[in-house]
Amino acid sequence: MGSSGILALAIVGVLAGCAGADWKGADGAGGESIPVRMTATRVNTGEIGRAMLTPRRDETDVRVEVSGVPDHSTRPVHLYTYIHEGSCGALSPTPAYTLTDRVLAESFSVFSMAASAGPPFKVSNTVPVPLATLQSRPHAVVVRTGPADGNLDIFCGDIGKP
Repeated sequence: MGSSGILALAIVGVLAGCAGADWKGADGAGGESIPVRMTATRVNTGEIGRAMLTPRRDETDVRVEVSGVPDHSTRPVHLYTYIHEGSCGALSPTPAYTLTDRVLAESFSVFSMAASAGPPFKVSNTVPVPLATLQSRPHAVVVRTGPADGNLDIFCGDIGKP
């Protein structure tokens, strides 16, 4: 197995390592997190991702982790997160919620000492709605590149029902 294969396995391990974690919100009032499997779009094939949604009273913390972005993406990487009504196959034309308070992605590579180095990347935001509301009817998490990179959808994941 080449170095790129080993790196891919390490990234999968990092992303899977917290799958059962019970992440708490900043105020400690969070409940059990639910994972959302993020599927890469055609412009980002070969990458994997997930979102972790954690209830926090009347809000939901959303943490997105992705294995990579398109090669042409500018650095540092910016990830724009949105929640749309509908499913990935039938998204509403405009987002129901825009999660762009923080868009500068952090690198959490075990192979790099530099914070803004390479993949995988993560970004966290809070949506001002309870998780139960997001689960009550179809919603999807969408991750896009920044305006400088064409605002391209690079990941999408359907939020499951409780």
